[in-house]
Amino acid sequence: MTIDIDFADHQVRLGEAVRELLSRRNTPEVIREVEAGGRGFSGEHWNEMAGLGWLGIDIPEQYGGAGAGFLDVYPLFEELGRALVLGPYHDTVGVGANLVLELGTEQQKDAYLPGIVAGDCIMSLALLEASGGFAADDVELRADANSGGGHVLTGTKLLVGWALDATTIIVPALSHEGISLFLVEPDADGLSCAPLDNLPADALFEVAFEGVAVGRDALLGSLGGGWEPLQAAMIRGAVLQAGTIVGAARTVLEVTNQYAKDRVQFGIPIGKNQAVQYMVSDILIDLHRADLLNRQAAFRIDRGQLHRREAAISIAFAKQASRHLHRQAHEAHAGVAFIDEHVLTLYSKHAKLWENHFGDARHYRQMIADVLAG
Repeated sequence: MTIDIDFADHQVRLGEAVRELLSRRNTPEVIREVEAGGRGFSGEHWNEMAGLGWLGIDIPEQYGGAGAGFLDVYPLFEELGRALVLGPYHDTVGVGANLVLELGTEQQKDAYLPGIVAGDCIMSLALLEASGGFAADDVELRADANSGGGHVLTGTKLLVGWALDATTIIVPALSHEGISLFLVEPDADGLSCAPLDNLPADALFEVAFEGVAVGRDALLGSLGGGWEPLQAAMIRGAVLQAGTIVGAARTVLEVTNQYAKDRVQFGIPIGKNQAVQYMVSDILIDLHRADLLNRQAAFRIDRGQLHRREAAISIAFAKQASRHLHRQAHEAHAGVAFIDEHVLTLYSKHAKLWENHFGDARHYRQMIADVLAG
């Protein structure tokens, strides 16, 4: 039995339109400017995508979105990877909007979803803590009930992306009832952000919550009922991120293959050497495997089918492949691609974030084992 995992015509056309625009807008020079700017993304690009309706593709029409499905937004994220467009797309569109749709009250939906569509609402997920793990047991930030019906948050989150530009931070916290999710404003009293140095100069922060008081309207979903919905939203977001890895791999393959044709050594292109051919072939194989596995997961999500096993397999492989294919690309280029001026360095640096954002490969391999164990 064959399985059709080809995108529909309108989805292909969307990908082509995004690719055409980003090829002109997001040049390597622009990427370097974004890295140097400290924000981690281009506000101009963010607003332009909002104006084109790309931030609200799968948000219902009643909140200003297009009301389309998961597969309709997937080509956008693949092209973001191909052009290496940096920004809070995965946190805001991939995870935040989904959580608000699934768990939010009507007041919360009205407050946040139109803002996401318009580009006015930027969400950041504050998950990691000192343990560095992605499991429920790794959440230690406390949410203690106060007399006003709200909660007081105490603890520290690490590697929080775009915290200074975010209008809302999604914070999993350990309440008396279990893990709960809170929507916290970055300017709340007692909240502070400290930048964390990192190789690709992404906007990552340590966010400290020192007795941050939030009202009952900050609770997203039910008390103690936040972990499973968060896991489901993170899986969706990680599948979109795996699509970004696939898109980036297409550029890495193109750059490496062209270099193997152009670089002449001892009178012949280095691509004539079998060892270099193996390296380029490894990139191609990783790309195709990641693409096929991720399409299967994306199609199951779009159709409302059970997808945790397939998604975990695709995400784990994509994160593993991201590390391997970039290494092979650098091997083929030898020393030249390690200089900051080379385009491959831009991709390989930011791929390190993709390896761990929303959980690393080990986290998803454990998820596969848990699903198989029943």
